[in-house]
Amino acid sequence: MEAVAPNAFYDSDNRADPPKCHENTRVAVITKIMNWVTSTIDTDAFMHWLCSSVATPETDASILWLYGPAGAGKTAIARRVAELCEAQGLLLASFLFFRSDPKRNTMNPLVANIAYCVSRVIPSTNKLIKNAIEADPLILTFSIEVQLTRLVLEPLRLLAGQGYFLSEKFPRLVVIDGLDECLDKGAQTNLIQHLASAVARNRLPLKFLIVSRPEAHIKLAIALASEQTMFSHLELSNDFHPDEDIRRFLTDKFCEIKTCHPFHPGIPTLWPSKQQMDDLICKASGQFIYASLAVCFINSPCDSPMRQLDITLGLRPPINHDLPFAELDALYTFILSCTKNLDLVLDILGLDSALKCGLIFASTVEVVECLLDLEDGDVRIYLSPLNSLLEVHPTGDGLHGISFHHTSFTDFLHNPERSKDYFIDAPKYHSFIAQWVLQVLTSNGMCPQSSVNSTLKFG
Repeated sequence: MEAVAPNAFYDSDNRADPPKCHENTRVAVITKIMNWVTSTIDTDAFMHWLCSSVATPETDASILWLYGPAGAGKTAIARRVAELCEAQGLLLASFLFFRSDPKRNTMNPLVANIAYCVSRVIPSTNKLIKNAIEADPLILTFSIEVQLTRLVLEPLRLLAGQGYFLSEKFPRLVVIDGLDECLDKGAQTNLIQHLASAVARNRLPLKFLIVSRPEAHIKLAIALASEQTMFSHLELSNDFHPDEDIRRFLTDKFCEIKTCHPFHPGIPTLWPSKQQMDDLICKASGQFIYASLAVCFINSPCDSPMRQLDITLGLRPPINHDLPFAELDALYTFILSCTKNLDLVLDILGLDSALKCGLIFASTVEVVECLLDLEDGDVRIYLSPLNSLLEVHPTGDGLHGISFHHTSFTDFLHNPERSKDYFIDAPKYHSFIAQWVLQVLTSNGMCPQSSVNSTLKFG
């Protein structure tokens, strides 16, 4: 028991307000995952399978990777799936990584937690697991692959030989959420490889739901592991209409505020206005963490909800430096801190932001690389740790652009109180572009050298 991380179970998180799905939201994506768990194929998926060259339908995949941008609500979805599966007797185990918890930001307790869940959910494995530990008391110091094989898969395989998995309904789902929040990237990729090889080798009717941000190393690990066993992929994209769910969530929460807030008698009947609601949804950009934090801030019992909403929308400055998005800022800070060449990354983002003003050049990756004297493809390489926040995409004519998944990330970068060491000073990058243009003109004899010397230097 000492090796187990109690807070890593889906229903044991020690956070004050753990992520959860609001009622009647995320229905489509949760249904799709549940279909995979129960191997139910909807008509569209089945017809797609019939018309394709795929050997088996995607519901036969043993591992499903659910991924999406930072703050998209992945953990809330994973929790809801775990709840539904437990209610239906389908949940075998769960583990939720969390970067701020020293017991949950490491791979060490993962198998111990899974083995504990297995012994509790399927009591007949209890003695088998204990025997494995007694046979080798140091088993929990071995590799994840060895631990998983001896403490989980071998006991289950013995039960399979006794016909345990022949019934229609049995606990089969293992939820592993927030894989990217394990601080050891090598351990992340190793786990994916171990799971793929273990699933292929043992052929047990288990399902593993892996949830993470779309980090480059995780994408690569899954691509390689897919050669051993079938992976299914599910992206939290706009195809699932997150704005509609966010509008439903905000509408319900504003109704609660207008009914229960200490200052509710002074709240106008038509508050918030349609424009305020639309602006808030636009700022959320599909980010459920943004909407949730905004509501918490607006619902503060110590101030007027109308004033708090104006602060959230940037219509008035915060009082006493009380900022609504501290948790979101911590997430952005953590992701940015994982970049290897932070100064260059901030220069790339700063120049891209300045170029988007459209004063001189179009904003393209190729122009940024030219301005910073980088080689072709360098921008994509340096920005790859930020895959969950932005995307480098083709724009036509062989050029590429940079798009942020969330407008709130732009707000963060340009607000020194929020971003601190990651602040992007817009005038600095406008000055650099102007200086670069003057230097080019001077080198072509189109501008006197004194004009260049009078411009601000970059840095």
